[in-house]
Amino acid sequence: MTSKKGKVSVLSALLDPVPVDVFLNRYFGRRPLYVRGSPGKFDALLKPARFIHGLDRVAEIRCVFGELRQATIGPVDIREMYEAGATICVTGMELAHPALRRAARRIEDDLGYAGRIDVRAYLSPPGTGFDFHYDARVATSLQLDGAKTWWYSTAPEVEFPTQNSNRADMAGTLRAVGRHTLRRVTLKPGDLLCLPPGVWHKAKAGAGGSLALNLAFNHVDGTVADVLVRYLRDALSSVPEANRPFYTGTDGTDLRALATQIEASLNGVKSAIAKLEAPRRIERLSASAKRSRQRP
Repeated sequence: MTSKKGKVSVLSALLDPVPVDVFLNRYFGRRPLYVRGSPGKFDALLKPARFIHGLDRVAEIRCVFGELRQATIGPVDIREMYEAGATICVTGMELAHPALRRAARRIEDDLGYAGRIDVRAYLSPPGTGFDFHYDARVATSLQLDGAKTWWYSTAPEVEFPTQNSNRADMAGTLRAVGRHTLRRVTLKPGDLLCLPPGVWHKAKAGAGGSLALNLAFNHVDGTVADVLVRYLRDALSSVPEANRPFYTGTDGTDLRALATQIEASLNGVKSAIAKLEAPRRIERLSASAKRSRQRP
């Protein structure tokens, strides 16, 4: 897949040699994909030595111990927590590194993705990592340094969940995992592993520890239903009656004004839906999704 300027897209470079169309049609949100690479493949995004830069600007830093016990920490705590055996999870790496921010936005634009892509980083001491869980997002791990072994289910526990799995009930999690077929793969620098939402997985760093990025494709607020609702909300923004407060009064005996407002709003909905019957249905919804991504 190439950009409008003819250059290889960010996603194409990350997935190489797997074509983007194959990724989207066969794997994305459907089944796991493992792509072998070579050291330095992801240097254009972030070189391992630059991981520590700008962490005062990220969204959150957590230290995670066994059985997913975790706490929020600051940049000054990273070394101590790492040496204590915790995996360091950084959310919002794109806030610290402009190259990551540009890459995430370009992938969103290239795919017309209605959700939001954020970038996370995981620094794990030797022999440590997250225990079994599933995520409410497509998680794409890019191995930067060291090695990490992954175990993951071949099918999701829940298709496109709206929340992560319950991380307080590890006994229940392990029982659920036991009903699935698991695969195992060890990621080395330049390797990529993409897991659909709802797929059980855990990871363990190799003898030299591990540093990886994760492109998180968040579908919550970016689903087909979300886009449809947003389109209707946009359409109703020009209907004065639809923008009035909804209230029934103290006794609910005189609802004529509210009934008029609802009727006018329903007519606006019918008009908006009628426009979706035209050949430009996807184009109209895509435009609504794009406007949403551009809002602060």
